[in-house]
Amino acid sequence: MSSEKKSPTLSILRSSATAEDGHSFSDGAEFRKRLLILTILISLSFLILLGRLWVLEIIQGERYRSLAQNNSIRLLPSRAPRGIIYDRKGKVLAKSRPSFSLTIYPWNLSREDLAKTVREVAPIIGVAEKRIYQTIKESQRPFSSISLREDVDLETATKILVRKLELAGVDLQVQPRRYYPDEELLAPVLGHLGEIDKEELEVLRGEGYRLGERIGQDGVEKVYDEYLGGEDGGWQIRVNNRGQRVGVMDYRRPLPGNNLVLTIDHQLQRVAWDSFEGRPGAVVVLDPNNGEILSLVSSPAYNPNLFAGFLSQEEWLSLKKDPLHPLTNRATQGQYAPGSAFKVITAITALEKRIASRDKEFSCSGAFPFKDRVFRCWKEEGHGTLNLKEAIIHSCDIYFYQLGLETGVDNIVDFSQKFGLGQPSRIGLPYEEKGLLPSKKWRKDSLGRGWYEGDTVNLSIGQGYLLVTPLQMANLIAAVANGGRLYRPYLVKRILSPEGKVIREARPRLIREVKLRKENLDLLRKSLSGVVNELGTGWRAKIKGVEAAGKTGTAENPLGEDHAWFIGFAPHKKPEIALAILIEHGGMGGEAAAPVAKKIFEAYFTGK
Repeated sequence: MSSEKKSPTLSILRSSATAEDGHSFSDGAEFRKRLLILTILISLSFLILLGRLWVLEIIQGERYRSLAQNNSIRLLPSRAPRGIIYDRKGKVLAKSRPSFSLTIYPWNLSREDLAKTVREVAPIIGVAEKRIYQTIKESQRPFSSISLREDVDLETATKILVRKLELAGVDLQVQPRRYYPDEELLAPVLGHLGEIDKEELEVLRGEGYRLGERIGQDGVEKVYDEYLGGEDGGWQIRVNNRGQRVGVMDYRRPLPGNNLVLTIDHQLQRVAWDSFEGRPGAVVVLDPNNGEILSLVSSPAYNPNLFAGFLSQEEWLSLKKDPLHPLTNRATQGQYAPGSAFKVITAITALEKRIASRDKEFSCSGAFPFKDRVFRCWKEEGHGTLNLKEAIIHSCDIYFYQLGLETGVDNIVDFSQKFGLGQPSRIGLPYEEKGLLPSKKWRKDSLGRGWYEGDTVNLSIGQGYLLVTPLQMANLIAAVANGGRLYRPYLVKRILSPEGKVIREARPRLIREVKLRKENLDLLRKSLSGVVNELGTGWRAKIKGVEAAGKTGTAENPLGEDHAWFIGFAPHKKPEIALAILIEHGGMGGEAAAPVAKKIFEAYFTGK
């Protein structure tokens, strides 16, 4: 029995060994399980990384290689030259000339490189460092080149080129720049260019314009911008890490804009401009048989070349605040009382309404008492008794006071509208004014009171509330000259492709025809001829060999000396040219405006 009896110590060891062996087996299985999971995770991670690398290298490799390459490639735009603008005889009025433009591309330059470039460029181009930094800060075209100075002269360009390797991010490009050979002469017609702003871009974005692009801001440059603009090209260049050009990858040639041929006669324009001798005013000369504008002058004017490049704030404010308003086109935007030039309307209205005839007479003593006022004639001692022709020739105010009262405001306003007053002519220039044609309704709506007969007295000689533009008066006298046809005036004869192909040709457009009896028209024309040729108020417009006709006007001006008018046409029987002349503060129309008409008439017929 003793041999079969178990030792307590042995039992404990066996028990302990069994327990330890059991725990060891359990931990090994768990470890192997965790190791397997970790191996699987690591394998999956490597598979994912390998898959991503495969995608980046094989599937998207070309795209990322292209992006990496583009970090060293830039597109330098090359602006298209705008189309050329010619006068009717082929003389160049506006064109593009090559000029150097200095730009900087600061976006990938280090702070040290940018500071060094700005520090060295500033004295060369004559621009303060602070101003250059401000230009970069205010740039609204991120990651595009920024213009530091346009139209760089050859000496400055040479200095830049000599030091170009030292000037990180700087480039010198040859770009077309708008050029107007005659400067102020044709500014009201041609207009000028300006950099497109955010507001304009919102309207024009769908038409392919970009922020900072130069577009027409006035004149035919604005109206025909889509034809003149052309299509930009550019260079694809390779640059180094300092933004310096190291090679050209590709080039797309810019396509020039289309060309315009205007109705303007440059020689006539020059004569009309010179005849003003710096006085403020306007001239409109047109062909009464189709509405073509031969000359359109507004004096003083501005030099549109100022706007072709960078216009400083000081220069802009100087133009804007100039008391003579050179930015205003007086021919289409200036609004003036027409004075006695309006008697043409009063006369034709009275004739057509059978209120007046050839023999209609009134007496003029120099004063016309009416109601509680006394209206006076320009001739203090009066003209005596006159018929209609004599009243027109000598521009008798008191005759027309009485004729206007008999004719009535409603009839006068009706015929004024028929001849285009109180409405824009739609010549095709921006910002045209329509003037003011007062009526009974207008007086009540605007001033809150009725129309008085005294208002009719003033209206009959072109005073009171009545306002017209020189263009309207030119169109009025042209319609009288041609027998009652009111044409829409226009400035562009044709649009040509850069190769000379006709894209669009203008044709005369008749607004309306005012039905006038022949005997009335003949009487009016003979009377207007008498103004010039029978020692009337417009005798200073008389020329040799051609019978001209016209009407003077002296418009009261509450702000100073009277404005001087002359409207007329020639020859008397077969009119080829009609005109309106206004000289601000010129005094008597016969003394100031008629001599200008003479010079224009002589230039036209001598030129022919």
